[in-house]
Amino acid sequence: MNTARTSLFLMANLGAEVSRIIEAHERGNEDSATRAALLRAENILSKIAYLPDMKTRAQELDALACALRSFAAGDSHAVSAAHLKSYFMPFALRLMTTR
Repeated sequence: MNTARTSLFLMANLGAEVSRIIEAHERGNEDSATRAALLRAENILSKIAYLPDMKTRAQELDALACALRSFAAGDSHAVSAAHLKSYFMPFALRLMTTR
């Protein structure tokens, strides 16, 4: 199956990378695993930013990128893991219902 790389598909995949960042952080494996997942997440974010339907959400995407970098760096003022997970859950659920 060749799934179209829509904004929904990419946001759901971004959520998967965020889950990997969170898991690595919780395991204390913050160096290599977190950096690799953050790099993949940033790559997905850059693809999302170029999609026509996401142009109006540039400010939200910038805030999301900052939140992810802050969380990955272990910033004590970062958005919580629970909030990050809850942000991405609707994308995953919508993607699953479209299949």
